[in-house]
Amino acid sequence: MIAYEEAIARLLDGFQPNPAEQVSLAELVQPGAPTRPRFAGAKVTSPIPLPPFDNSAVDGYAVRAADTSVADAALQPAGEIPAGPVPTPLPPLEPGTGRRIFTGAPLPPGADAVIMQEDCEVQPTGQILILDPVKPWENIRFAGDDLKPGTVLLEPGDLLTPQRLALLQACGIESLSLTSVPTVALIASGSELRSAGSPLPPGCIHESNLGALTRLFESAGARVVRATLVADDPTATRDAIEAASQEAQLIVTVGGASVGDHDLIKSTALEAGFRLDFWRIAMKPGKPFFAGRREQTWLIGLPGNPVSAFATAVLLALPAVRQLAGSSSPVPETRPGILTQPLANPDSRRHFMRVHLDQDAAIRSTGTQGSHILSTLAAANGLVDVPPQTTLETGSVARVIVW
Repeated sequence: MIAYEEAIARLLDGFQPNPAEQVSLAELVQPGAPTRPRFAGAKVTSPIPLPPFDNSAVDGYAVRAADTSVADAALQPAGEIPAGPVPTPLPPLEPGTGRRIFTGAPLPPGADAVIMQEDCEVQPTGQILILDPVKPWENIRFAGDDLKPGTVLLEPGDLLTPQRLALLQACGIESLSLTSVPTVALIASGSELRSAGSPLPPGCIHESNLGALTRLFESAGARVVRATLVADDPTATRDAIEAASQEAQLIVTVGGASVGDHDLIKSTALEAGFRLDFWRIAMKPGKPFFAGRREQTWLIGLPGNPVSAFATAVLLALPAVRQLAGSSSPVPETRPGILTQPLANPDSRRHFMRVHLDQDAAIRSTGTQGSHILSTLAAANGLVDVPPQTTLETGSVARVIVW
């Protein structure tokens, strides 16, 4: 058995980011576009300043500040500037006048301030009576005040978040380089497994891993191209592996990775030419995890118990997928919290225990930690790594691995 740290290091060393592809920004933001995470494949810089021109921060009047500070100041109206297309060049603002202007509209030459409409009053004669003078450059947003041309918008490996998409659109970016989406095929092994909704013959159970893992891998940036249920049969198992290898760069199997007579995944993969990189990890749950490859196709084997499958997917398979997807931070995210009860691990292996981390950073166990207890996984939103033969006491600080 190898340590968890060695296993994840081997995976991340072997899984290199996919090639980049040029993607239209319009394609990314259109309604119905896939929402899986995407990561920058190259640096992106702004071609323009933001804002692109000096403009008004309020609705009001473009003025010369000095004209508003004299006693009983009243200015002559000089037209208006709406937000949107304007004549080029804009007519300059003459002394003693004020031009109606709206938020976002460009500042005319000669103006050095905008007085809010609440701070002035339009007289019946049309004159603009100043109620409260403005200072030079008040209520103006300057060109480049947000960012200058050439400012870096994305570095390679950055996650393309909604707010970053907004910034890219504001800068007029038409397309950008993104790491191409990893493709994943899932295979669940077991003659006892039946799809949800199917009748259960004696000795059979409903399959519960494929749907959860599909959502989990999609949330990490992958596209799951197939999810197959296969019986404990060598020919069917090999056929499933070969079919998956034609469609996906990563095959993730569930079950069949241990040493039982009916655990066929690992042995069948070896017969099919896959080279095993490592097998079995000194952790609980998830000891029978394995990883290997054949040419350009990777194979990851998860344990069959639902809790073990989910935990090892979070701890090991998802970092590999994020690495393929181009993330600069593929390792599992952790958040600190305070234990509201002790977490005890009398075992000789480290135990990643199911917990719930609430909005006040309080950590509680979700209950029984057996690898077959799916209800405590459903109640959890993270894992706490408890070392062998260790008790983490109430009130101590722990880091929660979240998904």
